[in-house]
Amino acid sequence: MKTIHISIIIPVYNGELYFQRCVDSIYRQKEDRYEVILIDDGSTDNFYEKCREYIEGNMKFRLIRQKNRGVGAARNLGISKAQGEWIYFLDIDDELEDGALEEMLQMTDSDIQWLVMNFYKHVVGEKKKAPLALSDYIIGMHSGYDNLPRMLNEELFMYPCAKLYSRQIIVENGLQFPQGIKYGEDIRFNLEYFRYVRNYRVESKPVMTYHIDQGKGAGSAYYKNSFEMQMDIDKKILEMDQTYYHISLNAQKELNHYFFRQGINTAAAYLTVWKSLPFLYRIGQIQEVLSDKRFQTFLERERENGRIKKLDHYLLKKKKFLVYYVIHYMYTKIKAIRKGR
Repeated sequence: MKTIHISIIIPVYNGELYFQRCVDSIYRQKEDRYEVILIDDGSTDNFYEKCREYIEGNMKFRLIRQKNRGVGAARNLGISKAQGEWIYFLDIDDELEDGALEEMLQMTDSDIQWLVMNFYKHVVGEKKKAPLALSDYIIGMHSGYDNLPRMLNEELFMYPCAKLYSRQIIVENGLQFPQGIKYGEDIRFNLEYFRYVRNYRVESKPVMTYHIDQGKGAGSAYYKNSFEMQMDIDKKILEMDQTYYHISLNAQKELNHYFFRQGINTAAAYLTVWKSLPFLYRIGQIQEVLSDKRFQTFLERERENGRIKKLDHYLLKKKKFLVYYVIHYMYTKIKAIRKGR
């Protein structure tokens, strides 16, 4: 019997429309020292029956059914059933790139406890997909925790996808995805896992495609206390730093930039994502974000750190977010047009 190197854990809730694409992307892998654990989290469509028929006879696949308890509980069950040296989390509506497993395993030959890879983002309905634009600084081997703020700012840290986790670290330290929370369970798991990592590797090669169905999913869901939920995550990051990470002063400046950007992103979401809400309500929520003492602290630190232009600082200090947003929107459009020449 071959040694299992990678356990692919796939939580599923109503994945009838997507599972074949996901499963086929695994079938196409050249590397065959893997197992796949599909956790049906109480689906109400025909996923379980159709998937069971589709994978019948393939001993690498296990399909397990549980009552609906949430994606975190589904992943935790998958972890408890896993046998591989490494664990890879994949969502049922996403897919692996050809050769992904082989490439990742080739990068685990050194003394690392975490492999962080790039991935494609694809908006459903659009033809093109694009990888994350990673800076040169973030690529390569790392030790310690100072790279955490850069991984946060470059959207690498918050997701469990496109990463290999050491099953030994997870099991020996009793790590689990938190349950009973609506937002941020992935980043909370990664924060706990990261404290046990001595060495890790970040690579720019995309190994999967993350399909984004705008208006659906946790990334587009509106929660009345969205800003407070983000601030709660920021509080968790600071607690982990003060207790375990102890990042440098320069890294703390980079971390403040992440906190500041999260406030800006929440305000922008009221304009671009949560459009079904009454306009005046959205404007009021934006004002609340900008008036919040925590955001104002992030803003002033950005000024002290030389990370913000005077005009931007003035507009945000005066809570003129619509003007701020239009200026940045136009700048981005003009930059894209010039780049396309």
